[in-house]
Amino acid sequence: MSDRPIAVAALVPRQRAVVVGEIQSVASFEMPWVRTDAVLGDGFVAGCRVLAQGTPGLVGDAIVMVNPLYSFATCE
Repeated sequence: MSDRPIAVAALVPRQRAVVVGEIQSVASFEMPWVRTDAVLGDGFVAGCRVLAQGTPGLVGDAIVMVNPLYSFATCE
């Protein structure tokens, strides 16, 4: 796996990746388990940037990265 970020749109299921994108939305859930979901996009949407590293997979029609290592960049 390269430490160079790739585009969110270029994620491939079951292949470790590093992505950087703008946070488009965040939602927290308590059922069926406690979790926080963040949606990242490659576009120029206002918000904080986050770097996520992990292995994406398919859930329905969406590519998701479960339990990624992540860090936040400065908000503009």
